[in-house]
Amino acid sequence: MSSLTLLGTGTCQIEHERRASSVLLELDHTHILFDCGHGVVQRLLDVGVSHNQVNHVVLSHFHPDHVSDLIPLLQAGAASRRDPRTSDLHIYGPTGVKRLIDGLFQLFGPNCFQKPAYTVTVHEVTQKEREFTIGPLGSHTFEFLSLPPAGNHGLRFHWRGRSYALTGDSYFHAEEIAFLENVDLAVIDSGHIEDHEIVDLAVASQAHIIICSHLYREINARRLQIEAELQGYQGAILVGRDLLSFLL
Repeated sequence: MSSLTLLGTGTCQIEHERRASSVLLELDHTHILFDCGHGVVQRLLDVGVSHNQVNHVVLSHFHPDHVSDLIPLLQAGAASRRDPRTSDLHIYGPTGVKRLIDGLFQLFGPNCFQKPAYTVTVHEVTQKEREFTIGPLGSHTFEFLSLPPAGNHGLRFHWRGRSYALTGDSYFHAEEIAFLENVDLAVIDSGHIEDHEIVDLAVASQAHIIICSHLYREINARRLQIEAELQGYQGAILVGRDLLSFLL
């Protein structure tokens, strides 16, 4: 079984209902985190996944509410007495991700984050490459694309004949419309754009399902749906919540 689960739909705000940004992908038993904000490692337990089952983490950018739970994820792997890590951990991100991880290792000491039983490997994905693979023999291919403002990235992939797109922090612009165009399911940053821009994005991209996440405010999805349909949108706009899951 393969799935996409919203582990965290919040922001830097501290809330009971929402943890910070993260999406968990499970593709044929390969667990992939897209962003790793505060509270996310414990959210994994809510969906029955241990920290040491996650072998791939993709970072859209380096704001704390997208990366802060890397610290407990790395420490648990090295120091947990109940479920220590025994498999390699791969961390992917834009230029600068090696400096980020090296800085954490220098600050806390390498023994806090890595043991001889496994390695932590960091992959910088440049915009010249724009793609990377995960899984046995590179079985899963992902596009990693820069979206304005500078430094933020989205992840796009195909799975069993359907297309998916996830964004980090992003504003309404032509690049995001192209990024989401006609995808089957999109999880978008709705905290940095206004309601009318969510509608415009839906109408212009015709993404089949749009999940609003990274929420600073309450969103009335039904009202946005009606407004979008009046302008020709044929898909569905939903408001995400932590632990909302979709079978892929």
